Amino acid sequence: MRRLFRTATAALVLVAALSAMASCASSDSVSGEVRFHRDVELPAGATVTVTLRDTSLADASAIELGRDVIVDAGRLPLRFRIEFDGSEIDSRNEYTLSARVEADGELLYINDTVHPVITGGNPRNSDVRVISVNPFDQCVEPLPGRIHSGFWDGDLPDDAVLEIRLWDVSEPSERVLVVEGRFEDLGRFPIHFELPHEGVEISRHHRYELEAEIWFDGELQLHIPNPDWRRTVLPFCPDGDELSIVNDVFPVSEFPAE
Repeated sequence: MRRLFRTATAALVLVAALSAMASCASSDSVSGEVRFHRDVELPAGATVTVTLRDTSLADASAIELGRDVIVDAGRLPLRFRIEFDGSEIDSRNEYTLSARVEADGELLYINDTVHPVITGGNPRNSDVRVISVNPFDQCVEPLPGRIHSGFWDGDLPDDAVLEIRLWDVSEPSERVLVVEGRFEDLGRFPIHFELPHEGVEISRHHRYELEAEIWFDGELQLHIPNPDWRRTVLPFCPDGDELSIVNDVFPVSEFPAE
């Protein structure tokens, strides 16, 4: 009887061990960070949801394998970890990560690019980059830039003034002034500048034109004459030391306005 009991007990232990091994073998995870192009504070009560899906079939709904929901998320970037059943993975299929940030029932951020993972030579883990659903991204830092010139060596005159104007030229019939600034004590090229601290609304869907003029001796001396040369790309507000507004100025005497 005791032998039978010991045999049954051993069998149960073996079954439990095998079950645990099977569970460990099938349990898996992906991890990374949900990132905006800059660090950003989220509203109180914001929720970040990251989902792992099988997106192999273009004409069918994606199959969700797992998700991580982070409540009361304070800021981005934010780490996530999604657990899923590894036995559901088919090496022939495609698996992608997606993320959304919501607050008070309103969508704030979402990814607009595909983030493939696990199969097809893609990494096991991946960050997920999100964009603001608001077409305008409010810069919370000054908008930096620099002006060059290959037509002036040495210091500029003491009375030289740089005038900067950034225009939204998305609608050809209506140029909209976004922000402007006036700078003195220029020194020499390149001239570094920052547009104001109160913030600048920049849309990744719009087109912009930068006017830069340098005045001294009571006259306009250097400028950007050609409208095509004044075009500038601002996909979003720049981060830290990224100087996204960069352009050259030319002598008015040699390059009159077109």
